[in-house]
Amino acid sequence: MATLALTRMVLFKHGVGYFERRGTHSGEQLELSFPREAMDDVLKSLVALDLGAGQVLGVDFETPEDRAARLARGSIHLGDQLSLLDLLRDLRGRAVRLTLAEGKKSEMSLEGLVVGVDYEPAEPLRRATVSLYSAATRQVRTVAVEALARVELLDDGAAADLAYFLRAAQSEEQRRAASLRLSPGDHDLLIGYIAPAPAWRVSYRLLYEEAATTPADGDPPSPIPHPPSVLLQGWGLFDNQLEEDLTEVQLTLMAGKPVSFRYRLYEPHTPERPLVQDEERTVDAPIFFDAAPQAPPMVAAFALERLEERPMGLSAPTLRSPASRLSAAALEDSVQVAASGDERGALFAYKVAHPVSVARGQSAMVPIVSQRLPARRELLYNGAKHPRHPVVSLRLTNGTGLTLERGPVTVLADGDYAGEAVLPFTKTGGELFVPFAIELGLKVEEERSGERRLIGMSFENEFAIFEEHDLALTTYHLISGLDRAVEVMVEHVRLISYEVAAPRAPDEESAGFARWRVACAPQAHTILQITERQLTRRSEQVRNLNGTRLQAFLRDKILDAATVKALESILDFYRQAAQLQLQITILVQEREKIFKQQRQIQGNLQPLAREGEEGALRQRYVTTLGQLEDRLAALEAEEKRLREQIVELEDQATKRLKRLAKA
Repeated sequence: MATLALTRMVLFKHGVGYFERRGTHSGEQLELSFPREAMDDVLKSLVALDLGAGQVLGVDFETPEDRAARLARGSIHLGDQLSLLDLLRDLRGRAVRLTLAEGKKSEMSLEGLVVGVDYEPAEPLRRATVSLYSAATRQVRTVAVEALARVELLDDGAAADLAYFLRAAQSEEQRRAASLRLSPGDHDLLIGYIAPAPAWRVSYRLLYEEAATTPADGDPPSPIPHPPSVLLQGWGLFDNQLEEDLTEVQLTLMAGKPVSFRYRLYEPHTPERPLVQDEERTVDAPIFFDAAPQAPPMVAAFALERLEERPMGLSAPTLRSPASRLSAAALEDSVQVAASGDERGALFAYKVAHPVSVARGQSAMVPIVSQRLPARRELLYNGAKHPRHPVVSLRLTNGTGLTLERGPVTVLADGDYAGEAVLPFTKTGGELFVPFAIELGLKVEEERSGERRLIGMSFENEFAIFEEHDLALTTYHLISGLDRAVEVMVEHVRLISYEVAAPRAPDEESAGFARWRVACAPQAHTILQITERQLTRRSEQVRNLNGTRLQAFLRDKILDAATVKALESILDFYRQAAQLQLQITILVQEREKIFKQQRQIQGNLQPLAREGEEGALRQRYVTTLGQLEDRLAALEAEEKRLREQIVELEDQATKRLKRLAKA
């Protein structure tokens, strides 16, 4: 464990905490201990200051290998039972001095290189021997392990390996050590770091009082009721999951969302490098050079929650006598807030005024806010959040001067439990809606429909431009089964790019919704119809209009009489052109029939002779072909004349349309 006491702790909402340790220390090294999973964050954030005359020279920390891996790296591996025999076995080839106890006061020492250990598995300690080689005498001596009094390692490498094994064996598997290297002398140290920590939580209580305060037993009643208000109390909850008790620690609870992440610093990483081998400098065959081709270019390879329906109405049931009810004054006097607020840019700190002491493995809660705020109770309906019934809500403004962190809130109405909600993250001055119950005595039904409504026309070239309103109609039926009149705030989700056309401007409005206050009489059916509209434009060729539609435009005051008359004349040109086009179609059909008849006659001419009866028949066919050619010429001339008339009619219609568009 760390030798410096924990003096300050800052807890955040995203799973980390900032910890400060402060104290005096003498010596050139200070041992610290951290959980294994905290090492990345510790190495990322550790700050060590000597506030006195000394200096912090560096930080050493253990490698991230587990115990087995660290032990495997050494040359000495000792078991749990035959550790002396294992040591002598691993000292093979190393220089040692063995001290033998021959009597109570006499000892004899032998030096040499360890050859090995031999023992009987049944009695390993009683029958074990170690063999020692003396280079000077070139002799191998065997010594009973049972007679050994001391084993002295004369080889520096062997002594270092044994020390490494013992350090690795005593380290904790779930914790990692770090050592601060310090200058000689005394030190006044401040050490700060972040590490994983449970997120702190917050829970609120809202005590709503609407009527005059009920006097205590024996006190006269107060004739002047106080205005509706709430007493907001908030408690911060935190956990001590450190492996030490917290004693007189300065605590800060931080609201907001700072950027935080894990970065792997503790585990060493060795990048893979390419393996380059020595080249073979031999010549196996003659070498030939060809012309080198052109080398190809190289290619370089960071909503609102749905309310749960609760079986309770607007008012909570009275469970106790008025004299015993919980009052805001009593609750306010009984709890002393022990935290102050501090705005820190995007964050907000609740600094607990008094140091806290929490035992290891325990949790605690401290009051961080307690203040009266003006409030009013409302019925708020939004079918997307809760269908069929409005929600009983408290509406207030955060006038505490503090940023309120998100957390559950228990609502007490005039001293009795009324429901629960979740208080959203709210900056100072922000408005709060606290929906805590469902009003089952009032039912809401919704109907939706849509239509298009023509509002104007204009003309561009040969097209009529229609301006229309795309209407979205939402009808709310509020059916009250209550014995009292109430006001319901209907929250309507706005359609994107639509504007509100009816029934009136919203009482409240934002980018995503609009609200209307609706007065509902007792035992009555009240209707609120909201009309939203979007302006659209579409085009249609004027020639596709007809007299019936023009009269409808005139009746609906989309067009005036003069415009309708002008359009009728234009349509008359189009009708004449259409009739001429029909005549052209008939001519084209007749021409196709002539072409077919000609092909048939030409086929009949092929086998006929030029004399006799066949010659006479042939002559008749030739005469018919000539007549057909004359008819084709007449048809072509007629079609040309008709097309010229169509062009003239179309031109006159276009000119009049242009005059109409300019009017």
